[in-house]
Amino acid sequence: MKDAEKPFLDHLEDLRGVILKCAAAIGAGAVVGITGIGTVMEILRRPLTEAQGGDAVAGPSTLLALQVTDPMTVTLQIGLGAGILLSLPLVLYFIGDYLLPALEPKERRLLLPAFLAGAFLFLVGAAFCYFFVLPRALAFFQTFNRWLGLETSWTMASYTDFVLQMLVGFGLSFELPLVMILLARLGVLQRATVVEHRRHAVVILIVLAACVTPTSDPFNLALMFVPLYGLFELGLAGMAWAEKKVALANAEKLP
Repeated sequence: MKDAEKPFLDHLEDLRGVILKCAAAIGAGAVVGITGIGTVMEILRRPLTEAQGGDAVAGPSTLLALQVTDPMTVTLQIGLGAGILLSLPLVLYFIGDYLLPALEPKERRLLLPAFLAGAFLFLVGAAFCYFFVLPRALAFFQTFNRWLGLETSWTMASYTDFVLQMLVGFGLSFELPLVMILLARLGVLQRATVVEHRRHAVVILIVLAACVTPTSDPFNLALMFVPLYGLFELGLAGMAWAEKKVALANAEKLP
């Protein structure tokens, strides 16, 4: 049985409620992040300590506060980032609950698996960046500075901004295979079309990697593009699986 159609103004009222609930969830997560700001800062400094060869004493001394408002700015920035991260499951739930009546039965069945897979892939991407990419990127910049004869002294604001952008960028980029598989499963995009335009897809991936990385240097671009291209190829394999599932389902419906 289909859900009864609502008037346009009722949809707007429902959307307003969703926005308010999402904002409240993010605000509650931000309060948690600000409350534990000391622990969060230690977590964010870990890649820097590892890049310096495990010298825990030298790590904090390299992060400087040059402006009077830097500590407050960084605290709010980290609080907002933590709020988005902690509230992400609730935010996705609110959005999914709002969109659910408009979805077809086949699309509704995909909602929960897509939600779980999306959350898992985001965490995997952020973890890959945190444990593998960030220490190597920071070590590269420190070595490059020494090669230029420069002393490495980063501000707390620039460091946290760089780390948070990289974590979110990698988390979102790891959603690529899921998006490709869902589009194939819903019949919106065919694998053959993507393969035919592979060269165009590579250019799009390079542009996407350049947009996601906080700096435009070739090293960071390569750090983002290489795993992104690997995820693209994984998405192609997933599209083949999804199209096979759709074909089998259609064959079972035939008399």
